[in-house]
Amino acid sequence: MLAFRKLRGMDRNVWIRVIGETVTNSTKMMLMPFFALYLENRVDSMFKVGFIMSIAPIASLFGGMIGGRLADLYGRKRIMVYSTVSNAIILMSFTLFDGYKAYLILSILMGLSNSFFSPASSAMVADVTNQEQRTEAYGLLRVGHNLGTAIGPIIGSTVVFFSKDALFYITSITLFLYSLVLIFFLRETLPLHKPSIKKEPKQQNITTKELLKIILSDKLLIFYITTGIIISMGFSQIEGMLPLYFKQTLSIVFEKWSLYPFLMSINGLLVVLFQFPISGYLSKKSIGKAMYYGTQLFGIGILSFGMLPPLFVLYGTGKLLIIVILIFVTVYYTMGEMVMSPVQMTFVANIAPEHLRATYMAVGGFQLTIGGFLGPLIGGWFFDLKLGLWLFIFLGAGVIIAGLTYRSLDGKVAMREQEQNHALKYL
Repeated sequence: MLAFRKLRGMDRNVWIRVIGETVTNSTKMMLMPFFALYLENRVDSMFKVGFIMSIAPIASLFGGMIGGRLADLYGRKRIMVYSTVSNAIILMSFTLFDGYKAYLILSILMGLSNSFFSPASSAMVADVTNQEQRTEAYGLLRVGHNLGTAIGPIIGSTVVFFSKDALFYITSITLFLYSLVLIFFLRETLPLHKPSIKKEPKQQNITTKELLKIILSDKLLIFYITTGIIISMGFSQIEGMLPLYFKQTLSIVFEKWSLYPFLMSINGLLVVLFQFPISGYLSKKSIGKAMYYGTQLFGIGILSFGMLPPLFVLYGTGKLLIIVILIFVTVYYTMGEMVMSPVQMTFVANIAPEHLRATYMAVGGFQLTIGGFLGPLIGGWFFDLKLGLWLFIFLGAGVIIAGLTYRSLDGKVAMREQEQNHALKYL
């Protein structure tokens, strides 16, 4: 009953985002598993296919901060609508143009457009929630995201049988319809400048140079991004390289059957069932301790996924026992993910100055972009050297070590607040 009351108490804007996250991510995940197949017959090499797909995250690295700053200046709603509409147009354009250069340009535009949405929408959620509600709200978004991730590929595998172009049409139309929902039902949440707070710089007067100085001098934010890059690289290996690693190590046991989709389905189901209760429990707990325990479970999960398959083969472990053990690994890996992910977003929202909230959310997202870009490159290099096991050992250990530093996070935040309160006495 308490959880139900909390759900009912969420702001309407949060529910618009949760429903939108479910629907739009369903259509995007309907498309993305087949995106490479679509491009394969339209460009003359797989290297070009890979480059087209990797250029979007690079573009989003530059676009995210611009989008965040625009959302702080002109409003969350306007930037979210712009991003959604432009994404719909760009995706439709993939069916209208042909050739490597055209797809490359469209991929760059898609990366830029996508990067505008996330900081604006994350800041909007922070605007309408207090510190206790934020972890729950971001947890709800993860539930919607994972529902979409589970539903999308199933729909896509059916649609692609009839037409690959239809994947783009459906995704584009869905995004356009969602933009109409945003226009008519989402309310603007950009905080008004508070003149009562003395000497706070007016958001309109901050130059780019001053903005960069504020961000680069924020030791907590830089600390979060640096440690987060390592954690994000771990995510990228589970999503990208783990199926290949299972194929290389466990094909002797399971032959053509892939264990990976089965385990990831369990991962998604666990998130849908337990993310909100866990987020509700964490909403009143220390952020530093939550991030510490989450990263430890997550890192141990990565180590387990890497180290167990060779041992299974070495000792001739039976199929059923392998499945049971890897399900158990998936459970505590997912537990770490559920504890860590929403709390990370809450942390950035909490430390951000109100007039730079979307900008901070954008910069905080750099950890995902940089880690998501570096992870596959490093992973590919390790696999070329036949060192897949060591890839998971190094990254798992790296995540655990990065997580150990979070034990001091609460003290750092308390010290920062103390310094800010001390400075306000002299204003």
